[in-house]
Amino acid sequence: MRLPHPQQRGFVLPLALTTSALLLLSSLSLQTLALHARQRSRQALATAKIRDAERSVAMAFQRHAVVAYACLLALPSSAWDASEHCQGVNPTVLQSGHVVDLDWQLLHWQPYGAMAGTLQLRWSDGRRSLLDLELLP
Repeated sequence: MRLPHPQQRGFVLPLALTTSALLLLSSLSLQTLALHARQRSRQALATAKIRDAERSVAMAFQRHAVVAYACLLALPSSAWDASEHCQGVNPTVLQSGHVVDLDWQLLHWQPYGAMAGTLQLRWSDGRRSLLDLELLP
């Protein structure tokens, strides 16, 4: 049996260690990419839920605008309690509610013309929203 030349001894161990290190680094890189993708996906879902909740509140305001609450929506929310314009209409329906596992509270409604306005909300998670709303005729 022939022995390897002294300069050729031990090349397998460094090669194996280098290959293992490369495999470890590449798998860590793939894992990091997967975690970032998961985080972006969660953020996109949270943003979609927020936008959905805001649209739900906007739709509720639009629905109430065509019935007895239309006279309230012609006024800023700060004038609702003192309004003689809307006798017998209780503004509490428009001042708070529950949508998509979150409670909301009206901070301010400011109409612009007869069919539009800005809706400012505070959510139960502490977030605030400012929505430009166009009321349906």
